[in-house]
Amino acid sequence: MVIHNGADDNASGVAAILEIIEKLKAEQTKLKRSILFLSFGAEEMGLLGSKYFVNNPLVDLGKIKLMFNLDMVGRLDSTTKAITVGGTGTAVGLSDLVQRFAEGEDLNVKLSSEGYGPSDHTSFYVENIPVLFFFTGVHEDYHTPEDDVEKINLSGEILVAEFVHDLIIEAANVPESLVYQEAGPKEQPSGRRRFKVTLGIMPDYSSEEGEGLRVDGVINNKPAKRAGMEKGDVIVAMDGKPVKNIYDYMYRLEECKPGQRINVDVLRNGKNITLVVDL
Repeated sequence: MVIHNGADDNASGVAAILEIIEKLKAEQTKLKRSILFLSFGAEEMGLLGSKYFVNNPLVDLGKIKLMFNLDMVGRLDSTTKAITVGGTGTAVGLSDLVQRFAEGEDLNVKLSSEGYGPSDHTSFYVENIPVLFFFTGVHEDYHTPEDDVEKINLSGEILVAEFVHDLIIEAANVPESLVYQEAGPKEQPSGRRRFKVTLGIMPDYSSEEGEGLRVDGVINNKPAKRAGMEKGDVIVAMDGKPVKNIYDYMYRLEECKPGQRINVDVLRNGKNITLVVDL
């Protein structure tokens, strides 16, 4: 039997939430709005926990002004200190709010405006609720038994938790409610797509719209690795069809079949390279 402890995915998010709860409990008098903390189950099976909540809410969904989602926040790179904050375009002025706080933190905060993503915040975004998604990035231990506690960057997670804590207090106290706005596709929260094939990459979810999909990691013994794909490559086309973002990539992957051979065009150090990938 193989045990997957899931230290980063997503015990790290749960641990950060518990620390934030403890701190906010002592600061209740500072908060002008209520805060509801939830830990959803069955995300990997199709966002089942968060989807159930929005269909059977404990409070009127119209009263939820902002949803924070911490999913994989335990592997902050000690050198770059990069963290992606998604959903910053889902409310008027939300990007400015996050950016203002980011400037005072010891973090390299990368903003992504779109509200849809492969995690529980999607269930709220499709219900017209602004969202913020915090994510320190994928790694080779993702979905393997190697995702264990000794690889968690504890001091880095503290930085992330403090950053989120400060944003929560600010969002809870702004005089006017955040006004929702659509930012990117609004797909139904069906969870992680069921693909017939895998390329074997770890995508950079903060890749800018229109620039292609940056590869954050390449998994050993998978099609992309065997074809010569490298970390840092930017996928711009698959089988002759353009890839401008993570959504294009998922659509192209859905069209592929096991055993199929495709050409994947990437940008590497400013040069166009075509890789032949056997799926």
